[in-house]
Amino acid sequence: MPDIDAEAAAWAVRVDAGELGGAGRLELDAWLAADRRRRGAFLRAQAGLALLDHGRMVSKVLPLPHGARGLAGSAFAPARRRAAWTLGVLAASLCALAVFPSSGRDLRTQIGEQRRVALQDGSVAMINTDSQVGVRFAGQRRSITLRRGEAWFQVAKDHTRPFIVDAGPVHVRATGTAFSVRREALGARVVVTEGKVVAWRDGASGAALAISAGQEAFIATDTGRRPRVQASRAEDVLAWRRGEIVLRGETIAKAIEEFNRYNARKIVLRDPAAGQRTIVGYFLIDQPQQFALAAARMTGGDVVEDQKEIVIEQSQ
Repeated sequence: MPDIDAEAAAWAVRVDAGELGGAGRLELDAWLAADRRRRGAFLRAQAGLALLDHGRMVSKVLPLPHGARGLAGSAFAPARRRAAWTLGVLAASLCALAVFPSSGRDLRTQIGEQRRVALQDGSVAMINTDSQVGVRFAGQRRSITLRRGEAWFQVAKDHTRPFIVDAGPVHVRATGTAFSVRREALGARVVVTEGKVVAWRDGASGAALAISAGQEAFIATDTGRRPRVQASRAEDVLAWRRGEIVLRGETIAKAIEEFNRYNARKIVLRDPAAGQRTIVGYFLIDQPQQFALAAARMTGGDVVEDQKEIVIEQSQ
């Protein structure tokens, strides 16, 4: 790992552990200001740490680094041991972070595939299942085209070059923030996790819509439908970033639609009435069978599987 990334990883771990006081913050600011590449490396390191906040996903996605294995039995204090282990895993994750090859090309994910991509400006994109994203950085504009699917962006700050995501007729502008955009049949859903963005659609009258951290908005392609900003359960809505689907009262039918986004083997519900029952729970994206069994227990049904489908049938 290059020295700049190693230093960025160390800073990210210190910030995550809450070790920076006022002097430490000034030292970090000076380190960032000394080299324009450092801010992008630091953002990538923070994005990597965000992926490590869930121990289950660390063990699932990344092998434990060789150097970290010996730490469990060492004489390190727990906090030092955790920081060293985290730094080792973060180093491995940064080495695996894909770099978008060049402006003007598209990146695609298959059903069930998710990718982290470092963009040329130091921003990081997390691209969800079955998505297609185009990137074009030219002049004073950083342009992203979400042709299909969903992506979350940690945007490197650059007030001279706005970062704009185009999702059909819906557009979102930021300079340095974190947010997701998901294209749906009737429009696009924007969820902001850090900072603030403005969003608008082609042909709409009035000012652009301001959406702040902890808020979301659905912007319909129908210009007669006025968008509304509302509080967001961002950690639940974006649980896909840690490999989960979180359900808090969605209908079984809606939950099945969500699982089928991620899996080639589809869940089929034979009883439409059962699909209107609501369900609450945490489920792993790649284990649709567990969701199907839970839904079947709720509705008094049975689960029948083959290579193509997971069918929830009515009990005889």
